[in-house]
Amino acid sequence: MAVDGTDPEDLRTVLEAEISAKKAEDKVAAKFFTAMGGYAPTIGIIGTVIGLIHVLENLNQPDKLGELIAAAFVATLWGVLSANVLWLPAGAKIVRTSDLQAAQMKLLVEGISEIQAGTSPRTVRQKLTSLVPPSEAAAMAKAAA
Repeated sequence: MAVDGTDPEDLRTVLEAEISAKKAEDKVAAKFFTAMGGYAPTIGIIGTVIGLIHVLENLNQPDKLGELIAAAFVATLWGVLSANVLWLPAGAKIVRTSDLQAAQMKLLVEGISEIQAGTSPRTVRQKLTSLVPPSEAAAMAKAAA
């Protein structure tokens, strides 16, 4: 669009709308995983209750009670474990990745806007470098050298 001579404000509006749409899509995915992280322990507790009901059905067989109680509590373990090892970390990773991608896209928007405005390449580089966190700028400088 920049090459075709699109108005800079129109181009910025389109690109920022794409960033917003991407973030909204990622937010839905992150919300799913975070919600599952909240539901998983509850599902585990439901499994435990069902297991304990099975224990109560077998009270006349004391030799089996230990196994049945242990099996019942494994459900809680799986619920809590899946929440904290799978669901919640996945949701957090999606949010972090989305934020990084949005920052990269914003950097591109700024770069395209500067190039479209006819800013000199050196100035464009300095402006874009100022938007990058210092640790990443240092890593880029090492890679370029």
